[in-house]
Amino acid sequence: MEDSVGLTIDEINIGDTASFWKTITEADIYQFTGIIGNFNPTHVNKDFAAKTKNGQRTVPQMLVAGLVSKILGTQYPGNGTVHVAQDLTFHKPVFINDTVQASLEVTKIDGKKKRVWLDLTCTNQHGELVVSGESEVMPPEVLEGDDE
Repeated sequence: MEDSVGLTIDEINIGDTASFWKTITEADIYQFTGIIGNFNPTHVNKDFAAKTKNGQRTVPQMLVAGLVSKILGTQYPGNGTVHVAQDLTFHKPVFINDTVQASLEVTKIDGKKKRVWLDLTCTNQHGELVVSGESEVMPPEVLEGDDE
């Protein structure tokens, strides 16, 4: 496990981007629903979901949105980042075995408050927008005397 500090506010620039892809499996859905306790049958019951407007089980929306957290905490800015706020809009459902690309772009930096704002998007393997929004984070800080 990597334990170095991620990018500090001085290393971040407007227009910087980061992304990653994830194919969401049935196992991912069961792990997520088990952790949060949301056993909505549209996610976990094939027969029930077949009778809904989507005709099949859907991935919990917050599981999809959570992919952004992976980028923020491990890629950009990375280790030590504190996720302060998130505003989301869900556009389309995601289904089992869909591949989702989560992407971020830095849109605003406030050096005084040590905050960074990023636009976020999640698209499926067909290029369709499934989630959009904005995240606000506090990038990690390197304290005096810390060895990198």
